Amino acid sequence: MERHIEKLLPHVQVPVRYTGGEINVCRKPHGDARVKFALCYPDLYEVGMSSLGIRIIYGLLNEIDGVVCERVFCPEKDMEDLLKKNKNPLFTLESKEPVKNFDVLGFSVSSELNYTNVLNVLELSEIPVLRSERKEGDPLVIAGGNCIFNFAPLSAFIDCFAVGEGEEVIPEITEVLKEKKGGKREDIIAALSKIEGVYAPAFPAETVKKRFVKNFDASFFPVKWLVPLTEVIHDRISLEIMRGCGQGCFFCQAGSCWRPVRTRSVETLAEIARQAYKNTGYEEFSLLSFSSGDHPEIERIFEKLLRDFAGRKVTLSFPSIRIDTFSFELAARTKEIKKTALTFAPETGESLRFRIGKKIKDGELTELARKARAGGWRQIKLYFMLGLPGEEDSDILDAARLINELSKILSVKAAFNTFIPKPHTVFERRRFITAEEYLFKKRLLVENVWRNRHIRLTFHPYEMSRTETLLGRGDESLCAVIKRVREKGGMRENWDEHFRPSVWEESFREENMDVSAYLGELKQDVLPWHKINIKMTSSI
Repeated sequence: MERHIEKLLPHVQVPVRYTGGEINVCRKPHGDARVKFALCYPDLYEVGMSSLGIRIIYGLLNEIDGVVCERVFCPEKDMEDLLKKNKNPLFTLESKEPVKNFDVLGFSVSSELNYTNVLNVLELSEIPVLRSERKEGDPLVIAGGNCIFNFAPLSAFIDCFAVGEGEEVIPEITEVLKEKKGGKREDIIAALSKIEGVYAPAFPAETVKKRFVKNFDASFFPVKWLVPLTEVIHDRISLEIMRGCGQGCFFCQAGSCWRPVRTRSVETLAEIARQAYKNTGYEEFSLLSFSSGDHPEIERIFEKLLRDFAGRKVTLSFPSIRIDTFSFELAARTKEIKKTALTFAPETGESLRFRIGKKIKDGELTELARKARAGGWRQIKLYFMLGLPGEEDSDILDAARLINELSKILSVKAAFNTFIPKPHTVFERRRFITAEEYLFKKRLLVENVWRNRHIRLTFHPYEMSRTETLLGRGDESLCAVIKRVREKGGMRENWDEHFRPSVWEESFREENMDVSAYLGELKQDVLPWHKINIKMTSSI
């Protein structure tokens, strides 16, 4: 198989997406393996290799005796066409073995717009798309990740869902697979369905409880960090310092689904950083969490890492910061902090911001901007939403006013998304705004933001957010729509150039389904995702 793949590489634009061979890659012999996992992030290599979740599961599985884990990503169209033309099934990076020869194909799904990619990977791997059509010898198809907190829209395609944090449940799944090796497919799935946190549509349970790592400080971290041989989106070491968020914003699925809040100690983080640096030579650590400034020892972490890596040109960065918790003075006086841009999420005007559970004042943002300019920053990036429940024209005008004020101090990049009512949040039943409402709100904002070189506005496509809402709040009947969209060529729809909203509309009509049933306010007592117990501390 490997020789066949080598012949294809000169004919694709980015061959390194398919070669493997990265620094710290794990290549284990297949002969002694009791369980073989093909692990897939259903997008291009550059996106998938930026996923910390994929790196954790890959490293964790390969630490287990008798287990081989290899990676596979969605091919670009040039490689896909070659695979079809030459009748080659999709293959893993490490051994170039066809995915269909593995015991398990595991997906990490973090975007609803990747659902058609899941089906595309199955097709290219020559694995039946529908779980009901799979036979003995076909890989078990397992899915986890953010989107699995509503697994209903994928239930026709996935044999088992792993709900919650993979580090907790994957070793148990592996033990069952070892024990049942050689047994009937149905018996293996039945045994997996008995594991807490695993849901098998063929053996439906009334509820499934999410799994979470109880001792985060001792949990696995991939210090043998894979170093890609091409550029990826996040080309650095993502040092996860904390998991979960205690803020409780009413719109935020991440905050509700990944609780409780757990932290890594300063000492553990320093040791992880030391080993990862030794194994890679990376000179940037991103202090990763939903809100890094909420870590109770953020200043000690900062000081310890800078002291340990003094003289080695190592920089620290923050992917997200809440201004009411971030020790800005510490970062401002330290040259090792990466001063590209500060990123914050005001979401909306101050009044509505407080009503949706986000207690940040405009004055705090303005004061931060002044300190940032004095500390060497020149740009601030802000994230907002249009269409939040209770939003009035005055809230949009307040957001415009904040952008204008901040642009007097720093250059402002303001990105606007349309509010999506996510499962398991306080706003899960609220409606999604109409296109007419969206255009009015967007126009009101643009007309009231100053036109100058210090302000740049960007808007996430409304139709993309609309489709994410349809899929995120969907039930089992949406499986037919997803399958139909894929049959019409739908793939990589989180990329603007591939997204075709008309195909989704057409597919809904052909399945005689009412789009408004998923976009309007939800009235039914039990929603599709209520089968999942996420242990929320507050109820809707």
